[in-house]
Amino acid sequence: MGIICSIFSKLKPKLHNNEAILKGANSPPLLHDTASSPQLKDDVSLKHKTEKNLIEEDEGKATKNSFMLYARELSITWAGSQSNKYWSWFSDPDQTLSDVIIEVAKTERVAWLEVVGKFEAEKLTPNSLYEVAFVVKLLDSAKGWGYRVNFKLVLPTRETKERRENMNMLEKNRWVEIPAGEFRTSPEPVSGKIEFSMFEVKSGQWKSGLTVKGVAIRPKN
Repeated sequence: MGIICSIFSKLKPKLHNNEAILKGANSPPLLHDTASSPQLKDDVSLKHKTEKNLIEEDEGKATKNSFMLYARELSITWAGSQSNKYWSWFSDPDQTLSDVIIEVAKTERVAWLEVVGKFEAEKLTPNSLYEVAFVVKLLDSAKGWGYRVNFKLVLPTRETKERRENMNMLEKNRWVEIPAGEFRTSPEPVSGKIEFSMFEVKSGQWKSGLTVKGVAIRPKN
């Protein structure tokens, strides 16, 4: 069952793997000068507000990179249709940053549900346990969710994690998190991408009333 969304906790003043992260920054962020290298001073809005990097503190009080990929950074089948009868897009404030307005996607009427994303593993903090979760909202008016939805996570090693979710069990009209899986990063930064997806393509059932905010990639406490 989905968990009530509380995506990011306390922000802390240091990011890991700065060079990989800053490749997608919208504008030069504030930095701390250190003897070794400059450190990012705060969260960073990346790729024209489709991705955001924050810092979290785990139970051991270590600071670790945490990301949010918004819906525009994901590949959503039929969301680009000119007729706009399958998905609709609308603006929504990101409550973790009061001055950022993002776009979210809502199912109007889809039989083929497929939302896919990819993320560079080198941006994550090494030797850390991470979780990947889709952030969604099911409206009271939602229909067609009688079939379980699949969630899949594929690591750079091609290891795959899969689970299914009964969407009708989600709390309505609130952002909730649905986990796709968890994994541990290697001790040293490595190249390669993690891939994650949410899909239901076999039932042929027309579905509506699901809003997709994005995907959280964060350290698991």
